[in-house]
Amino acid sequence: MSSEQRIGQLALEMAEGPVDRLLVYAEVEDGVISVDVFYALLLSEMVRFRFATPALQQAVYSLWEDARRQGSQEWRTMAYVVSDGRFTIDLQHQDQIKAGEALHDRRPRVISKHFGDAKVDYSRP
Repeated sequence: MSSEQRIGQLALEMAEGPVDRLLVYAEVEDGVISVDVFYALLLSEMVRFRFATPALQQAVYSLWEDARRQGSQEWRTMAYVVSDGRFTIDLQHQDQIKAGEALHDRRPRVISKHFGDAKVDYSRP
């Protein structure tokens, strides 16, 4: 199983029911990682938020390290989306991130891009 597939598997295991759409949003730097999971269940307009498990955090960090070892340009943010049984990954590199922005600036835009105006339930992280 590839690192990308492992990330999807671990994230989907966190969902509490049949998933319509799932987003793993991560920001990574050397020795620092933030990984959050957002998902909407089938027939639900609510998006649920969960902190990533340690296993999911490690899978994301391993993907980042793999890219680094291969000499690829180092990415800083990842939006991993599962929808209709398929996944897509959008990586942003340091030069694509606005100077002075922080996680709390970028993450809401990514959530809105993938879930529209749906309300996010942060009550059981």
